[in-house]
Amino acid sequence: MCAGSALRQEYGQEYGQEYGQEYRRCLEREFRRGRAGPCSDPCFGERLRQRLRSEPALLGALQEDAPALLARGLQGHPDPGPALRGLAAAFRLLELAAANLYLFPWRKEFGTIQTFSGAYVHSLRPALPEADLLRSFGRLGYERRDPHRLVISQPPPPPELAAVACGFFACRLECEILAEVVLRLRPRRLRAEDLLEARRLAGDVEACVEMLQQLGTRREAAADCADSVDLYREMPAGPEDMGGEDAAPPALWRDPGSPRGAQDAPGRGWDRCGDGERGQEPLPSTGNPDPDTSSSFRLFLEQELGGAGSPLSALATGRRSPQVPGEPQDLAQEAPELPCYQLHSCLRRGALPSYCCTTCQQLHAGACAAGQACRTRHRGQELRSERQQRLWLRRTEVDMLLADSSGPWS
Repeated sequence: MCAGSALRQEYGQEYGQEYGQEYRRCLEREFRRGRAGPCSDPCFGERLRQRLRSEPALLGALQEDAPALLARGLQGHPDPGPALRGLAAAFRLLELAAANLYLFPWRKEFGTIQTFSGAYVHSLRPALPEADLLRSFGRLGYERRDPHRLVISQPPPPPELAAVACGFFACRLECEILAEVVLRLRPRRLRAEDLLEARRLAGDVEACVEMLQQLGTRREAAADCADSVDLYREMPAGPEDMGGEDAAPPALWRDPGSPRGAQDAPGRGWDRCGDGERGQEPLPSTGNPDPDTSSSFRLFLEQELGGAGSPLSALATGRRSPQVPGEPQDLAQEAPELPCYQLHSCLRRGALPSYCCTTCQQLHAGACAAGQACRTRHRGQELRSERQQRLWLRRTEVDMLLADSSGPWS
């Protein structure tokens, strides 16, 4: 673990203990006023909410498995909005169970949870997997005695019960914060994994909303480019992809020498074979493509994305030499293969890279262990500005797209 991560963890644990102790005082203060149950102090709740809005890592300090609980609770839900409301209600019930044990350790009715009860069946089980429910109740000292009952075996000490209740309270607040993000991005529908990843990486709610907006815009732009991507497929999936068997092919691939003249072509894949109707003679699939095609197209995209003097254009390590009149040019030497970059597995959707390793030709996130090793052993550069990070991300996505498209020749 790097020094920065250790400091953040220590900082989060310190604040986790502080909020846990304050939550315990709130429970006792409300109990003396005749109100028993989950924390109902609006001042404490708002203070913790604002802290979570700006520091999402605090959630893991208050309850270690909270991020995993949220991820599994949202898994499989196409719309996270309703799922977040269900999760918030489930965490409130878990908080209530912990608070009851803290405030009333002598009451026997709190020693058994009926797993066929309405609250368990209709609120807890639809929100969280059964294994997570058993682990959560296990933190309160419950054990499964039979398929229908969880029974207290060894209750934790009161301070630990209060800390667990505070963790469930923080989970409930986090669900409400995430629901606010979802609402602000309507009518765009978010994927749960994107929502959680942006929340983890962005640092605060406003940055999270901005990151998800940019992610959605980028995906919409990628969808608009889907037709041009089809140009680089080896073969169409079927006649319907060509708009029907008799549809005219793209002008880029028309062959004036074919029986149909300038309106005939071998479809989207230029090495298509077995088309007896059109009488095309396919190019041999074992031959090499035009050496200038992939590199010049990538260079064109880099110039379009970044412009002259940008980090993208500076990456073109092989520059084309000016042609000397009367001297034959070797195409393979004229356009050397440009470096093809990849996204390291540490980069999730919506995340921006912070380091580019020119040795491995990979982009890394700031906290990536492999990226830290590259910084010490390889050559590369730090991506400090957001514009630089986005340009590198876009260039690498183009590289990966072209690498996938050139699969038949590799």
